[in-house]
Amino acid sequence: MDIYEDYAHWKVEHIDLLNTLINNDSDIIKRIINVYNVLEHLYNDLVARDIDLSEDEEYIFESGFNYLHDHIMTIETLLDTTFNKNILAMEKCAKTVNLLLYVNDFEDELLNATDDFSKDMKELEDFEGKILRALEEHKNIDDSAFVMFDEITIPMFKRHNLEINPVESIFYEIAEAYNLVEEKEDVFTDFIQEKIEETEESTHEHDHDCHCHH
Repeated sequence: MDIYEDYAHWKVEHIDLLNTLINNDSDIIKRIINVYNVLEHLYNDLVARDIDLSEDEEYIFESGFNYLHDHIMTIETLLDTTFNKNILAMEKCAKTVNLLLYVNDFEDELLNATDDFSKDMKELEDFEGKILRALEEHKNIDDSAFVMFDEITIPMFKRHNLEINPVESIFYEIAEAYNLVEEKEDVFTDFIQEKIEETEESTHEHDHDCHCHH
């Protein structure tokens, strides 16, 4: 069985969850929808029109499938175990689910470091533990956690000479090249930046209020 048959079987197995997330315009699927769209585009070219994929496209398909498989498995595990198959309850915690997926991405990237990254990995895993505890309580993590995540990862990646280049940002560009993007937005950058700016504004307003009371 080749990777394209693997994908077809995988999709059949998870189609209900995928369709539910996509049809409900779930915030959880938004960050990985471009990966799914690119895979569908390449798979349909391969099967429906019997066009051979280029070497680059084969690599894109394999890396995209591995990424989508891992993230959908995480989402499915959360849905089954943490949220007792209640997709609406999970959607209410979409912000926290997304942060967990971001942390998983950064953990994967850190594995590419050529020097000792064990201390930094432990810091990421501890941060991940806080997110998981919030999800177990069906709570959304505070927006300041996104700032904390930024403060943890930026110096970490500089230490190891790694570039922060999230897979979904790469696939956003690939999806654009295939004219598969409806809205011009980089979900990863926009989402993280939005949370940081919201927190900074909130902090600024709080400082202003304190100053006024003096």
